[in-house]
Amino acid sequence: MYEKEITPYQNLFIIIVISFGFQSMLMPIILSAVKGPIGWISIIIGALILYLTIRPINQVMNKYKGDTIVGIAGRMFPKYISKLIGFYYIVLFIIANSWLMKDFGEQIKYLMLFNTPISIIIIAILLVASYAAKKGIQSIAQIANITILIAFIPYIAVIIFSTYYSDYTNVLPMFPVDIEGIVNAVPNTIFGFFGFSILMFSNSYVVPTERNMILNKRFIIISMMIYILSYILIVIKFGMDEATKLVWPFLSVMKFVNIPGFFFESTEIVGMSFQIIVTFTCICILMHFTNLVLEETLDTRESGYFVFIQIPILYITASILPGMYMLYPYIKIPAYIFSALNLLIPLLIIYKDRKKNKATN
Repeated sequence: MYEKEITPYQNLFIIIVISFGFQSMLMPIILSAVKGPIGWISIIIGALILYLTIRPINQVMNKYKGDTIVGIAGRMFPKYISKLIGFYYIVLFIIANSWLMKDFGEQIKYLMLFNTPISIIIIAILLVASYAAKKGIQSIAQIANITILIAFIPYIAVIIFSTYYSDYTNVLPMFPVDIEGIVNAVPNTIFGFFGFSILMFSNSYVVPTERNMILNKRFIIISMMIYILSYILIVIKFGMDEATKLVWPFLSVMKFVNIPGFFFESTEIVGMSFQIIVTFTCICILMHFTNLVLEETLDTRESGYFVFIQIPILYITASILPGMYMLYPYIKIPAYIFSALNLLIPLLIIYKDRKKNKATN
């Protein structure tokens, strides 16, 4: 089933891009959850929790070469438990992709295609993304590579340039620390590291090497640095009072970019173009791995046609969601649940593997 392979670096690019997609979408929740500009502390705590988890789960995935977390669960648990785990990841990926498409569709509608119904935008995105996802993991990896080079890195660079006329005193005062707010924000920051969940499946396409295990751990560090940098840049640009009111903080930053020699009159359009490429790549990644989980869970032969079955499901779920401004308060509770299960399932796998090793010894 896994005759197609990707390199450790391609795997790294996939999980970094998908994580940034969700971090940018969830940024308003993090900004509003903590009183004061110290929400970056919750990002560090979330990253530390995942970093401590990724080392032992790396060892388990290396042991069961070519298996996804669903396949590994099938080796360790009764069949019905592995099926439940598979169905959980199906629900997770579909709901997460629906949120992403709703957010993406609204950005395009309100900033570019003002008179186009959002349902038309969503179905257009789905049709193009499904074609790309159907091509397989190597195509997904190549799309992620291109995205990193032509969109992701320039996007981060443009955001950094936006600090030209920023007020750096907005990061103060740091005390008193809002302990309750930081703790409450941690599950949402963990959910922002969405690449951790994708890694449970993408790792099956990579030839197990020490290099791959090192890069898997570095993903947490790299993604954390990008997350913290993005958070701080938004805070110093707008201040906490204004930042908590933003629906799309990154695109709002683009309105005030001042790059010497930059010849575009509206940098917001440039930022939107980068955002389109990054988000579209995330949708392709999610559709591909939803297809993979469906194959694993339903015990079917390798087939990309589950990608097309997702189209009506994703269209309906994305269309019925309210606008992102109204949706943010309701994302918090599902994000808590998903974050808990995303940690609990790998921890159960780790525990079961260690228990099995002790029994063997």
